Amino acid sequence: MSPMIFGGTIQAILPYLAIFGLVMVLVFFIVRALEQGDKEEEGDWREQIKNWSERTVERKLEEFLANKEYRIAGEIAYSLGRYQEAGEYYLKGSHLLGAVRSFLKQRKFKEAGRVLEKLEDYKHSAELYEQAEDYGSAGQVYLVLGDLKKAGELYEKAGDKKRSAEIYLRAGLFRHANEHFEEVKAHKEGAEALVKFMEQMESRVEGKIEAKDLSFYQELARRSANNFIKAGDKKRAIELMDKLGLLEESAGLLEASGELREASERYKSAGLFLKASECLERLGEEAEAARIRADYFLAQGKKQEAVSELERAEDWERASGLYRELGLLEKSGEALERVGRYQEAGAIWEEVSNWLRAGENYERAGLFEKAGECYEKAGESSKASGMYEQAGDFYRAGSNFYQRGLLDRAIRALQQVNKEDKNFRKACSLLGVIFQEKGMLNLARESLRMAIENQELNRANLEDFYQLGSLNERLGDFEDALAIYEKILLVDIDYQDVRTRLERLRQQKTIIDSRSSVSSLEETQTLKEISPLGLEKPVRYEILEEIGRGGMGIVYKARDTILDRVVAYKVLPIILKDHPQALRNFFREAKSAARLNYPNIVTVYDAGEEAGNYYIAMEYIEGETVKQILSRDGKLPLKAVVIIAGQVCRALEYAHERKVVHRDVKSSNIMWSKDKMVKLMDFGLAKVLEEVKGHQTIASGTPYYMSPEQALGKEVDHRTDIYSLGVTMFEMATGQLPFKTGDAVYHHIHTPPPEAKNIIPEIDSTLNEIILRCMQKEPDVRFQSAKELFEALKKVKVE
Repeated sequence: MSPMIFGGTIQAILPYLAIFGLVMVLVFFIVRALEQGDKEEEGDWREQIKNWSERTVERKLEEFLANKEYRIAGEIAYSLGRYQEAGEYYLKGSHLLGAVRSFLKQRKFKEAGRVLEKLEDYKHSAELYEQAEDYGSAGQVYLVLGDLKKAGELYEKAGDKKRSAEIYLRAGLFRHANEHFEEVKAHKEGAEALVKFMEQMESRVEGKIEAKDLSFYQELARRSANNFIKAGDKKRAIELMDKLGLLEESAGLLEASGELREASERYKSAGLFLKASECLERLGEEAEAARIRADYFLAQGKKQEAVSELERAEDWERASGLYRELGLLEKSGEALERVGRYQEAGAIWEEVSNWLRAGENYERAGLFEKAGECYEKAGESSKASGMYEQAGDFYRAGSNFYQRGLLDRAIRALQQVNKEDKNFRKACSLLGVIFQEKGMLNLARESLRMAIENQELNRANLEDFYQLGSLNERLGDFEDALAIYEKILLVDIDYQDVRTRLERLRQQKTIIDSRSSVSSLEETQTLKEISPLGLEKPVRYEILEEIGRGGMGIVYKARDTILDRVVAYKVLPIILKDHPQALRNFFREAKSAARLNYPNIVTVYDAGEEAGNYYIAMEYIEGETVKQILSRDGKLPLKAVVIIAGQVCRALEYAHERKVVHRDVKSSNIMWSKDKMVKLMDFGLAKVLEEVKGHQTIASGTPYYMSPEQALGKEVDHRTDIYSLGVTMFEMATGQLPFKTGDAVYHHIHTPPPEAKNIIPEIDSTLNEIILRCMQKEPDVRFQSAKELFEALKKVKVE
């Protein structure tokens, strides 16, 4: 061999010699470390073995193995240079370091690497796997170490291109991943890798692809799309082309494969309406062609022409939307009926206040409760109740009958409420009220007993127990009344007039004539009676001082001379005498308000006529109205806004559950007591005065706070209170009303509500959104219940 050739050979093997040398150094230090760690555990046998014969050695090994002292057996074998045996014994004895030492002595790097991997010495394990040329195992260890690039390279070296591609994909090396996927014909994965590469590139420019780079991205998209097609995923290919603006190409791809309808859609999206229509003509679909022409007209902004084309195509589905945009709501409703979208049709007819048509559509849709509500508004009371009954909601049907004064029908409906129904106790409670109004006191008492059967007295059923006690008192069962009143005081010492009743019964064993009792509210009044509550002269209430006045009348601080307590005594406007229907409504609303017993609602004690005036006697509250606080301080801290609004929500939730709508929620009707409690007052009085003021075309409620539907004189439900509370929250937070100038009624109907943050930027964003949602024009967009609003307020974070 010539020197030159020999020299060249040396040069070639020098790198391998260097690697071999490094590995041997590594092996040397590992073995030394392992041997050093074992020195203290060698025992006396190290010295004794020198004197053992071969036969003694074998006998000792057998003894140690029989006693499962594998580690010592391994040490003996190792000391004798029997490394294969030593490795086996070490593994049996779970002495992994000894096993590594034995494997290294035998240059079994792969086995040593596997043991080090178990010991979680991943770095040395991976190096040994590489030395053993087990690149797959080395790659797996580098995966554990998180070195994805190295792992990918090793799998590539091992010839596992698919696995290396997968790892490159995880490492974000998408071009490498794409190349390897394509090599193994994993077309879909290769396409996905290329998509990720494009997304990576886009993120670097924040999604803003410059015009000069567009062709580069489009070429990548074409390559990726080609891979998707090979993988049989033409849909992804088309989506990718669409994303990069290659709509005409995606359409051509579809057209070439005979998918003319899909091609037509892509051409349409590209604005190539003629090509789109050509595809449809080849399919012989004239109606669809008309739809394409409609799209063309829409692109031109010609909605009327577009809807004409849709009529030709009898595409009532799309026509309904265009009719709506053109303000042709009735046509929109008819179109929706044609396609059987009865629920949406019902909503349209509701919008145009065609309640009968709305009810019919909701009935077809099987939404019987909604249908009942609409029939009710249409004056079709029998249909309404029929819908409630068909829905199986006999409690609501009965409540509906009761609210309209149809007491017998209400009784029949309520008596169908099954005992397992969640509203059974409520139904019994309402039956108790109705039987009282009909003078059927024994039946009323039995109904209330069913309402509280097997129930312990608690704050939730206090009113039922109170009514039962009152009935026992009226029926002469004084002992039972006494027992119930005493139980009530155990739960609420100040509940209504229980203490007074209890004291009276104990002292006299008789009751005051029902005409002077608060329970007079439960009697049926007629206009023929001079004193609707049967109050006798002389004057019962002694006026102490005037404490306020407004559109609802004058409020005095007064003393009830019969029950010897201070009350708030409101004298209603004198004009009420000239309106018989308003008087009837007054007593009905007073009775409804008197049934409301809740900590955040001012309790109504009595109502009637005295000294020629109609009055209502209420709980007297030491404190001031929120309006008075605002007049003094300008606005409230945001925390106070949330607290007050939350307590008002609880009051409204209680009232709404009993079908009582306030109709005049405002800051002057919210009392803030000295013991930091909110008290909501004047339930239902706005509705009473509506008829009195009807000749002035003024709706019930205060103009600055009233909802749009209330301002328009439409039928209102509990959501009108949500709107008014939103206005009140706006006022509390900002110190001003949302519509403080101009025609407030007009603004409530037409002007978008302002945002509180425009006045006080520091307002919590959640609270700002809550107030804004409350003041939406459409009731369906507001919070749908006081409970829902209360839950939203609980999430507001204010200091």
